[in-house]
Amino acid sequence: MDLVVQLDPSIEFSRRENDVTSYIGQDRRTGKYFRFGAAEFHAAKLLDGTKDISAVTDQLYRDGVQWSGFETLTFARQLIEHRLASINETTDRPGGPSASPASALATPPGQTPPPGQAPPAKSGMKGLARIVRLLSGTLSQRFPLFNGDRVAEFLLPSMGPLFSKPAMLLWTLLVVSGVGIAWTQSKELVEELYRVFDQQLWLYMAVIWCALKFIHECGHAVSAKIHGVRVGKMGIMFFLMAPLAFVDVTDAWKLVQRRKRVQIALAGVYLELAIGAIAAWAWWMCPIGFWKHLSAQIFFVAGPATLLVNANPLLRLDGYYVMSDLLEIPNLRSVGRKRLREWIERILLGMPMPDCTLVGWRRDVATTHAICSVVFQVIWMGGLLFAVSHFAEGPGMRFIGIGLAVIAAVLWGILPLARWTWKIWRMEQPRGWVLGSYQGRLLSGCLFLILPIQWASSSASPFSRKIPVVTRYQGEQIARAAAEAFVVALYVQCGDRVEKGTLLMELENPELVVKRDQLQDQLALAKAKATQHRRRGEIALAEAEQERAESLSRQIGDVADQLSSLQVVASRGGKITTPHTDHLLGRYVHQGDELLRVCDPQRKEILALISEKDSEAFRQSADVGRTAAIRLRGGVRLDASLCPPDPSATRYLPHPALAASAGGPLAVEPSDSEQFELVRPHLSAVLPLDPLASLKVRAGQIGRLTIPDDRTFLSRLWDYLSES
Repeated sequence: MDLVVQLDPSIEFSRRENDVTSYIGQDRRTGKYFRFGAAEFHAAKLLDGTKDISAVTDQLYRDGVQWSGFETLTFARQLIEHRLASINETTDRPGGPSASPASALATPPGQTPPPGQAPPAKSGMKGLARIVRLLSGTLSQRFPLFNGDRVAEFLLPSMGPLFSKPAMLLWTLLVVSGVGIAWTQSKELVEELYRVFDQQLWLYMAVIWCALKFIHECGHAVSAKIHGVRVGKMGIMFFLMAPLAFVDVTDAWKLVQRRKRVQIALAGVYLELAIGAIAAWAWWMCPIGFWKHLSAQIFFVAGPATLLVNANPLLRLDGYYVMSDLLEIPNLRSVGRKRLREWIERILLGMPMPDCTLVGWRRDVATTHAICSVVFQVIWMGGLLFAVSHFAEGPGMRFIGIGLAVIAAVLWGILPLARWTWKIWRMEQPRGWVLGSYQGRLLSGCLFLILPIQWASSSASPFSRKIPVVTRYQGEQIARAAAEAFVVALYVQCGDRVEKGTLLMELENPELVVKRDQLQDQLALAKAKATQHRRRGEIALAEAEQERAESLSRQIGDVADQLSSLQVVASRGGKITTPHTDHLLGRYVHQGDELLRVCDPQRKEILALISEKDSEAFRQSADVGRTAAIRLRGGVRLDASLCPPDPSATRYLPHPALAASAGGPLAVEPSDSEQFELVRPHLSAVLPLDPLASLKVRAGQIGRLTIPDDRTFLSRLWDYLSES
């Protein structure tokens, strides 16, 4: 207790008044801020390098602060750990030389740490700390570029008036009107939102984003300069390979007035929302074209995106600091998460809850904020990591993305969990083979965590696989034009019943007739020449003309087949289902165009399109003769026996209703034939329906067919995330 500790003279304190008086200490060397309670502030002031711990404890007791010697020593240790104080090695004390820092910070003999507090950690972890810093540098890199104070001074004459009261009133009217435009034109704006994925606009979007974020950070700097706050460095940082701008306005904590601190924190969002409102007006006034689309993208980046990211209190950005100031809870995130961790330790391990620096409703608000921020950031960061690891272009970038995801999982998940587990394990020393209460509960918790993971990695998924299906007529005849021609005669209408062999329509192509006649003339001439050459003994020339005659004969046969196909005949009996058949008469059709459909309405079938990952499970279900449950849009439910799929995969789109462009479940892309084709090859399987089931469905209805899932739960979860 004869240890002498001296508070660093570079620490400046400022008083804050709310429900409880507190003090903010600024370390001028690092620019960091620390919150002290009234008792902690009083104890820190007594650590002047002339009094030892015992004398400081006695003085605190005389001043009404009921601290024990151990509590005073613990507080001094915390100051030294944060480099806010140091051990005074030059002070002469009776009893021998000065104590070393290691012995001074150890638990005094005869005393034990308070319940729930781990003993001081041993040294020797510097190598691990360096590795952690190195790995952290791969996730986030900061590059200061400008002197923010000079930039703020340069921009103050031009941007300073934007923060005046008349400008704020004008800003309010502008933003409210912009919100009104977005609200009334929400449907059109949602359509513009899809243009974000247009690669032709990505370069413009990158330039717009950089410009807006530069204006955002300049807003913070100018607002800080207006209130007399020194501005630090400005620059760019990369977080998970994504560029972000930053400016150091940490000295805003010196301001006693909460209103000024909030204004500095919101200055960037203030300017971006004004730009977003102007962009909304520009989008509303511009005619359809490039500038209208560009204005919409500026609105989305400066408006909703800024509110979602910068103004979000669950991320440690502008919204978080505004909330911290409004609630008067400095270090809201660290205090709340510390309280959340203590709450979890009490529930899982039965550990006592230590006293919190916050009291009343602020304690509950900090804990609630911690819960919400942890959940949001797990989803947010998980989405970013998934995007980086799965959508990086090229094998090299894909490897880098997966590496970043692994490093983030280690730093943000595995390493903190390991530290917490080690801390809990060291709180109690086992007595032989008998573990302590905390150690036993920790092992039980690990067991309950391992068992579900083992079950999820080895047991089959309780869910099912869903396969897209579409209904169609069984054995439907689709008559297509065999050649380019005019429809000159139509003998049926939509809804007519026809028999097999009935003439449905006639087409005419005069060019084919002329071509046939020309080929016949050339054939007669070739035969005549062949005869003449043979009579003259010119055998080689005769053979050449004979081969030419045979070629012309084949061409005449092909043309004759095309002419005969101009008469469309029913190849089966059934009903004409083609709508608007009267529009076909006199129309010029191209080769391959659909003309008529003939089918039996009482005979339908289910066509299933099976992706590569579902093919093996479908085959297994078909081999055992399983009956699949089918649900079609409109609420129709059917049961059908599975049939083995066609062994050859294809990218041909068998029915237009299945295309995602028409609201179907399958991704398609344009092809050279001006038709859509599947992005990935699929197998097909046909499931016939009985007449009763055929009457319950309509041709073209799409739906889902379900079969049992042969994957484990973890495999299914991974496949789901990969497809998202």
